[in-house]
Amino acid sequence: MKHSIKALFVAAIAAASMNVQASVYDDCIADANNIISTTKAKGKDAAQALKQKTTVEQCYGELSKIEAKYADKLKGKALNPSYVMSKDDRAKWAKLFSAIDAKQFKGVPYLQAAYYGKH
Repeated sequence: MKHSIKALFVAAIAAASMNVQASVYDDCIADANNIISTTKAKGKDAAQALKQKTTVEQCYGELSKIEAKYADKLKGKALNPSYVMSKDDRAKWAKLFSAIDAKQFKGVPYLQAAYYGKH
């Protein structure tokens, strides 16, 4: 009984830490989407005034976590990490890169929103 309670406690902590990791990724994407939609609707000054949930450094940390899974496959090779990633990780990695650009008020989606949105 004591071991099963301890195992449940450990599992709960592991699940909570996975949710925290997922939420940083999700918050990076949400920040970017919010910046782009605000830029379209209200202009770039309004978007730059938004409070963001995450920092660019936190988002880069999430990129590093995705890349770390493939470090052994890249050892000694000068390859872009996306070259050896799974399809799902490559999509997450690319989406996160795009989000980081938007959070820094650059990148194609943000620039299109700024150009075609409200001025």
